[in-house]
Amino acid sequence: MDGAGSQEWEADEGARVLRGALAALTRDGSFPLDGLTPRSPASAAEGAGRVPGRPRRRRRVEAGGAPAAEDLPVLLARQSQRLRQLETLIEAAPVGIGLVQLDGRTPLTNDTLRQLLGYSTEEFATMPFADYTVPEDQAENDRLFRAMVDGDGEADSFAMQKRFVRKDGTTLWVDLTVSLVRDAAGRPDYAIGMVQDITERKRLADELAAAELHYRLLVEHVPAVVYIAEPGPGGRFEYVSPRLEWMLGRSPQDWLDDSEEWTRAIHPSDRAMRFHEEALREGLGEGGQLPSITYRLRHSEGYDVWVRDDAVLRRDSDGRPRLHGVLVDVTQEKTLEERLAHMVDHDALTGLVNRSHFHRLVDEALAGRVDGRRGVAVMYVDLDDFKAVNDSFGHAVGDRVLVAVADRLRELVPSPGAVARLGGDEFAVLVTGTPAAVRRAVAAVQDMGQVSVPVGGAWARVSASVGAAVADRAHTTEKLLHDADQVMYDAKLGGDRPGRGGARRGSAGRRAGDRAPADEGGRRAGG
Repeated sequence: MDGAGSQEWEADEGARVLRGALAALTRDGSFPLDGLTPRSPASAAEGAGRVPGRPRRRRRVEAGGAPAAEDLPVLLARQSQRLRQLETLIEAAPVGIGLVQLDGRTPLTNDTLRQLLGYSTEEFATMPFADYTVPEDQAENDRLFRAMVDGDGEADSFAMQKRFVRKDGTTLWVDLTVSLVRDAAGRPDYAIGMVQDITERKRLADELAAAELHYRLLVEHVPAVVYIAEPGPGGRFEYVSPRLEWMLGRSPQDWLDDSEEWTRAIHPSDRAMRFHEEALREGLGEGGQLPSITYRLRHSEGYDVWVRDDAVLRRDSDGRPRLHGVLVDVTQEKTLEERLAHMVDHDALTGLVNRSHFHRLVDEALAGRVDGRRGVAVMYVDLDDFKAVNDSFGHAVGDRVLVAVADRLRELVPSPGAVARLGGDEFAVLVTGTPAAVRRAVAAVQDMGQVSVPVGGAWARVSASVGAAVADRAHTTEKLLHDADQVMYDAKLGGDRPGRGGARRGSAGRRAGDRAPADEGGRRAGG
């Protein structure tokens, strides 16, 4: 072969190799290396390695049909120019590119690849890629490479994420894409590898995954239910934390599959309020938050759980409004609130309403009278000889006697009446209803008899003085209470004479227990 032929061979062989690299890089082999005509895709495939071993020279057909040899210096100049352009393009590519031989060595690399890994051209040419691959990734890399080379041509490429070891010992995460180039006979010739540095992306992804795990663990173990849902009544739930099962005995998947599960779980008395609040939420702006909503949800075992619902409006990636909320079990707080409210209005020892609450009940009863068809009466009950019980048996027994009196009065007063402890050994009773029902209730309390509690082998006994005042049109709360108190005082002064002080219009007084005593000193507590 003469010198010109040798130059042409080297130029065409270099063009074939670089064209293969460009084809792998751009997936388009139409770059016209020969400078004559744009190449078709089929011709491009030849340029990627599917041409005969020694390229044919192109000939120009002259007039008359006789072929003439192409001007060789012009052809070589054009080919050299195209090669330089292609080399410049590959060298300047923002991804690392290397020609990988079937034994794993990389004799051709671009500047980006050398900068990424820190190895020189000579080092790449002598080192198989296994030498600078993290050992944990080597087996999968080898498997994919061998499957590509040994395959039947249907999968002439593969992609994977792997780690390279830089020359300085640090690790580089990359997206690796490898494409196989075959010779004219279809046999594997070499591969083109392309590498993109994803180290920073992997670091951020790992940090994001760690943060997501951290917050997921927080969400799943915080003693509350975290949810994401469409706003409005019947809005679909997109996420419900596993804590729902702990709180309500219900599967989060049930709420995700059927939004009506949440609606059915709301206590019937709370549904109207809950839907009203949800309707307000639909008009919220981004980041808007309504005041907390407290309502009851039914546990799968049948009891109610009080929850506080706090939510803020956010928009998802498609701009759709979503409620990000938290359900907190506040049953204990609600129970404590109810207990405290009860303590404000009730006597701690007996559980009866206290003086202030009793006055409000009398106000309401008087305000509810219509044309005199509804009777209202108030009775004052003052225990006789209670001081003697405390002196003889002690205050603990005295407290037991007070509780027994409270229980007796509860038994005697029909609903919707009320019994109050005003303080010490003083009680009050409110009865309402028809005039006949009021008269029966007044008589029952006046005839309550003695109350006794056992103390060892003895009995602690008390009787009571009762003063009753039945309201007429002129009565106010204060006057009605005053009249009952006065009649009770008169009855107490009457001693053993029953009915003393009861000769007052609308009022009657009596010492309970003035009638013949029953065995064991009168009716016993609870009996």
